[in-house]
Amino acid sequence: MNSHATISRRAALGALASLPAMAGATALPVALAATATISDPLADLIAEYYAKADEFAAIPGELITRENEDSLVDATYGPARDRLWKDTPLPTTLRGVAEALRYAIREDGFIDSVAENVIKASLAFLDREAGL
Repeated sequence: MNSHATISRRAALGALASLPAMAGATALPVALAATATISDPLADLIAEYYAKADEFAAIPGELITRENEDSLVDATYGPARDRLWKDTPLPTTLRGVAEALRYAIREDGFIDSVAENVIKASLAFLDREAGL
């Protein structure tokens, strides 16, 4: 793995960790905290991914080398990321759907501003109407 990939991964994960809380549709509603104990395979996997990404981001940069980066990724966020990519579980609750929409927004997964706005509006509806 080249050093550019190391910088890109660390920069991306560092940016995620430093994101301020997003306002509006992406804010975690108080009601959702009460439903957070209800298990949902997709919501749980997304939470695991972010927790493991935080673990990776906490590793001091000088300890990550070209030789060990892949094994550190495999030991932290890699497995969760791979499951999100290749074996995405279906949500079983509205919370899971909402977390999937939050994930897409947080990961800046849109190339079309209109599509992003539609997803944000849908998330706002779920939060309001479903009591999330």
